[in-house]
Parts: sequence; structure tokens; C-alpha cells
Amino acid sequence: MSGHSVHHARWEHLTTDELYDIVRLRNRVFALEQRVTAEDFDGRDREPDTEHWWSGTPDAPATGYLRLVRPAADEPHPDATVAPTRVIGRVATHPDHRGQGIAGRLVAAALAEHGHEAFVLHAQQYIAALYERHGFVRFGVPYDEAGITHVGMYRPAS
Repeated sequence: MSGHSVHHARWEHLTTDELYDIVRLRNRVFALEQRVTAEDFDGRDREPDTEHWWSGTPDAPATGYLRLVRPAADEPHPDATVAPTRVIGRVATHPDHRGQGIAGRLVAAALAEHGHEAFVLHAQQYIAALYERHGFVRFGVPYDEAGITHVGMYRPAS
């Protein structure tokens, strides 16, 4: 993991090179590898409260990525819990850099910044244990999204 640094910025502070590297990574993982046909660019990237978090090295500027957005008014979360104020999404790690803890490091960094808030995410079921290590708990029943089984996960404010 040495040499991987974590960065974050809102839309208006991303450079064109940073945005290009993020778009390439998201395309590589979601479109080319996972064959997701749903539109990746849903307009949420440019919202004022959206934060883009990425990890990279000088040779590989975007090895991992996640996006923090504000939840929709009807964002699902477990009964009897505080409504989330942040949603983690679009988590991606470049295939050549998997197994190095990049996604976990990005989640930890986002939680270090905003852990005083309640979070929700919609995890691909096979990777849910990654989020459980960061205090997320599964809720609801697994569901299909873009042909991939997902599960809702919630983390209360700390």
C-alpha cells in the first residue's frame, strides 16, 4: 500500500486530469468489467455536497475511488435508526491494484472526515464484509441491481 495517497474534492475543485482519471477508473470497473448498462453519470457528481474520494500513486493516479452524496428523501435505512446524511457509492478499485486495502482505506478516510454522521450504502453482497469492518451492518433483504446482488448497509453516527 506504500505510495498510495488519498485525495478528496468536490466537483468544482477537481482538475480535468483528476476527473479524467476518475472517469477512466469508473468506466473500467463498472462498464467494461462488471458490464453494468445503467448510466454511471447520473448528475449527482456535480451536486454541491458531493465529494469525490480517490487513491493513487504517481504512476497510477486513480487506483481506487468512492463518492459521497447526500441521501434521497426516501433513502432506505433500518427501522428505529437516525436517517443517514451521507451515502457511499460508486466504490471501485482498479483490477491491477486489488487486495491492497485501497477501498478500505478510502472508506476509513471518508469516515474519519464525516464519522459523526450516519451513513448508508448499497454494497455488492460479495464485498459487504469490507464495510462491516468499518461498522456498517446489513439491513433489508438482498436485491438485484444491474445483475449484481446488493445489500443495504447502515452505519450510525459515532
